[in-house]
Amino acid sequence: MTNSPFRLLPVAVALAASFAAHASDEQKLAELEKKVAILEAKEQNSIADKFSFNGFASLNMQLGNQNHGFMKSENKVRFDEGSLFGLQGEFEVNESTSAVVQMVARGNKKENWSPDIEWAFLSHKVTPNLTVRGGKLRLPLFMYSDYLEVGYAQVGVRVPNEVYGSVVLTSLTGGDFIYDVELDDSTLSFQGFAGSQKLSASKHSYNADTQFDDIAGGVVNWTDDTWTLRAVYAQSVISSSTNWNVNSNLMLVSEVTRTTVEGFYYDVDAAYLTAAYRLDEVTPYITVSHMETQDDDERNAEANRQLANVLQNPTSASAKYAYGSAKALADKLNTQRTTYSIGARWDFLPNIALKGDISYLTGFGSTNGGVASEYKNDDNILYTVKVDAVF
Repeated sequence: MTNSPFRLLPVAVALAASFAAHASDEQKLAELEKKVAILEAKEQNSIADKFSFNGFASLNMQLGNQNHGFMKSENKVRFDEGSLFGLQGEFEVNESTSAVVQMVARGNKKENWSPDIEWAFLSHKVTPNLTVRGGKLRLPLFMYSDYLEVGYAQVGVRVPNEVYGSVVLTSLTGGDFIYDVELDDSTLSFQGFAGSQKLSASKHSYNADTQFDDIAGGVVNWTDDTWTLRAVYAQSVISSSTNWNVNSNLMLVSEVTRTTVEGFYYDVDAAYLTAAYRLDEVTPYITVSHMETQDDDERNAEANRQLANVLQNPTSASAKYAYGSAKALADKLNTQRTTYSIGARWDFLPNIALKGDISYLTGFGSTNGGVASEYKNDDNILYTVKVDAVF
């Protein structure tokens, strides 16, 4: 019996060593799992950091003094026309490449809040001065083209329809490049674009699917952060624009465009001038815009030709139909109009602006002025209240 403790001692030592080794393995495994969890969290955070999201929204209330139809207005309060909600997401593929998608849902009758992808493109910075993009891009015809739906970026309740409404296409599927040249105190930018686009009937007032092929053009933009001069040439559009701040409170914006399109769409000269002055959170503004179609003679000649055919064949249903179509087309597309707008913008909260506007339509000449024909000789006024937000 005296030797028993000595025989058990090696066993006890062995068991203790085994328990210690097991505890050490569990500790190492726990530390390893902790390190893996940290690495996974860092990886997830790294991926999350590559995503960025922005949004914008507009709640538009408008009222016409009668059913003249300008901007789809009626002589009752409407909230659908001009109201929209948009989201934009960007994913940083690497330091020089990113993917951008912008989706917009509009409340007008044609679209009824159906979401539509406005932007979907890849952007790659080849050099610090040169960027190339491919996919669905905004067609850069006008000063406000890049933020056409972002009402918060605009002073007034809307961009002047006399200028911006003359081209129904706002985006293209294709590619572009942007090259910046840094001067002493200013920046000169060159942009070239090419592509095509199909426009469905639900996207414009002509109610016809339209295919735009061989879209090509260029933009030259110069700015010194006080003055901005911009010129655009496209397949059938030439535009020159000016945007400048005389000081931190006064803003003047003007665009002059000439649109010449073969076939169905009209040729039109248009221009506008906006003057705004910021008084703390409130910015009152006035806008004068004018448009006049340049190819009325072609449509009138066709209507007169069809009328002569009716007079020669008074019983022909097809002749009467052809005349009616030609006359309706001339009445719809022949347009001359001057619009005077006065309004104010109130930035009452960060990233939210409340706007009010009164627009008076006049100077229709011998046309209907783009309003319902029965009101062409009346005073036509549009009242608008709008809330714009970005987030």
